[in-house]
Amino acid sequence: SIFVILRQKQLSEMQKDFINNMTHEFKTPISTIGISADVFLRHPAIQADERLLRYAGIITEQNQRLNKQVEKVLQLARIEQGNFSLHPETLDVNDLLEPILQSAEVKIAERKGQFHVSLAPGSANIRADRLHLTNMLHNLLDNAIKYCREVPNVTLSTQKTNGRKLLVSIRDEGIGIPKEHQHRVFQKFYRVPTGNVHNVKGFGLGLFYIRNICLAHGWKIRLWSEEGVGTEVTLEIPLV
Repeated sequence: SIFVILRQKQLSEMQKDFINNMTHEFKTPISTIGISADVFLRHPAIQADERLLRYAGIITEQNQRLNKQVEKVLQLARIEQGNFSLHPETLDVNDLLEPILQSAEVKIAERKGQFHVSLAPGSANIRADRLHLTNMLHNLLDNAIKYCREVPNVTLSTQKTNGRKLLVSIRDEGIGIPKEHQHRVFQKFYRVPTGNVHNVKGFGLGLFYIRNICLAHGWKIRLWSEEGVGTEVTLEIPLV
């Protein structure tokens, strides 16, 4: 039994090293593609041709998407290896949310959906790592949009409780998560089984990342979901 455990530990370390090295190797070609795509986009001949401009835009967009996935894997590798550190600063959540809400609004409008926003009045100052909190909120909103049934109906709200804590909730009216899978959705690589239907892409890293960032900050995260009704994720963050 001890031999098997040690062997599994060794294989796990090898897997982590492989993923870490592989994602680092991806960074150089991704960066090169990004620079080249930007040159194409700015070239007058490309801008004069609608079809070429569209394809250059697709290359840029998909390259950015790939870079985000690689960054997510690298961040998770740092968390697991223990060399992960936060850079907290005092932030007003309302200011932080402004560009995030604009981005989500565009995505939801493209799918003819509805986006409801309800923010607590006044400033809402917290201590947080700006980059990671921004990534978390983007991830949660992307999930709410991805796991809709047909047309997304998403609500983001903030609420102060006794002037001590800020609750940030993102709710959708999507497909929901069956109760037997809810306790596992924060596990690494776990995705709710969907049979032979794979219309929603992903690696099962989003909620795992969010949970670890919440733990690093000392925040609480709650998930409520009902199959066929929707899902709500709430972050509980101390106010400054």
